[in-house]
Amino acid sequence: MELINKLYLRFYFLVMLLYAIFNKGIAYTFLVELLLAVGVLLILLNRQQYELFINHKYKIVLGLIIITFFYIIFNIFNYPLFDVVRDSFVIEYALFAIIIYFFKSESEYIWERLIQIYKWVPLIIFLNFFVFYYVVINFSPIEIFGGQPLLLYKNGDKSVHLLISTLFIFIFSDRYNKKWLFVNTFLIILNLLILLAFSRSGSAAFLVGIFAFFFFNKQKIANPTLQTIVKLLPLILIISIGLFVSVEFQGDAQGRTLGFGQIVDNFTSIVGNDVDGSLTDNKVWRLLWWAKLINESLTPEHIIFGKGIGMSLASNDLLSTEENLRSPHNYNLTLLARFGYIILLVWLYFIYLVVKPMVLKKLNAKQLAVSAIIIGFIINASFDVYLEGPMGAFPFWTFVGLLFIMEDQSLSQTNT
Repeated sequence: MELINKLYLRFYFLVMLLYAIFNKGIAYTFLVELLLAVGVLLILLNRQQYELFINHKYKIVLGLIIITFFYIIFNIFNYPLFDVVRDSFVIEYALFAIIIYFFKSESEYIWERLIQIYKWVPLIIFLNFFVFYYVVINFSPIEIFGGQPLLLYKNGDKSVHLLISTLFIFIFSDRYNKKWLFVNTFLIILNLLILLAFSRSGSAAFLVGIFAFFFFNKQKIANPTLQTIVKLLPLILIISIGLFVSVEFQGDAQGRTLGFGQIVDNFTSIVGNDVDGSLTDNKVWRLLWWAKLINESLTPEHIIFGKGIGMSLASNDLLSTEENLRSPHNYNLTLLARFGYIILLVWLYFIYLVVKPMVLKKLNAKQLAVSAIIIGFIINASFDVYLEGPMGAFPFWTFVGLLFIMEDQSLSQTNT
């Protein structure tokens, strides 16, 4: 059984690497769902060795998973089975947090795999941008899984992965040689400039995550290698900005172009309407849908248990959206609409429990980095369909499981 567990972990991080490389392009391979099913099976086979973690956040996650099983039972007779099961994964992906916690004895291996993956992410993101917008877009897309272009990588998702890579540099800089650290720093800055122009939600997720890490950090994180990079930072900035402003780009599907003017428009559009029409229209479209979902969720019929799972949340009469657009680009409102206000409040309490020790500066650098990463995921998920699908949910709940492991280890050290 030990050999099977080790093979499973290798497969786990192979799948995570594939998702870090291809993102939405392999979302319909069902690799993540297979991984989840096998992980649950391993826990059942090893149930005598499994230890529950007496922790509020863990109990909330476990409780939400159990409640969702009842929603499956209650809705399975009213809607297509596939749609019910698919919508249940809005929460059931949280099983990955339970699975990772099950492998807490392999925490060193888990960290090593994550470090190796996110060493390469800045290069992967840059190559994806270059290849997709300058090569692939001029040809017929390669669609292998679920009709999605193989190299389709959502910009908000890139920003969260870039946040992880950036924080890993600060807490694991001793694992990088100077050349690798220099190249990654350059790529992170260049990618960030591109993503600031392309994604408002991703930009907010990255910036808030970085701010939270440095503002609430209580430990010195600099070392000689990192200090060398800091000294070279002005040169890296000059090179990165020079390349950014020299790139010629016609615009993406929403008409966004590369340049500092686009970055200013993106942030201005968050609080105002006097900007590019596509940015304002996109914001108004979401606000209309969100307002309608909130109003519907206040009705006696839906306020406690929500609408349930299996149906689309799209409102064609108000928004002229397609029926297959099932989620309102806001994970919090997805929970509200499908599960009601009680589950939403429980979810918000979970976020509070993540944020509270950060604000009180009770975390070491490693715990703080993981907490900031979790907040980054949640911010991006508040403006996009992210935690509802495997591209965001798989890594998100993996990091939640890592947080459980670190809290458990801290508790064990305190007790001894």
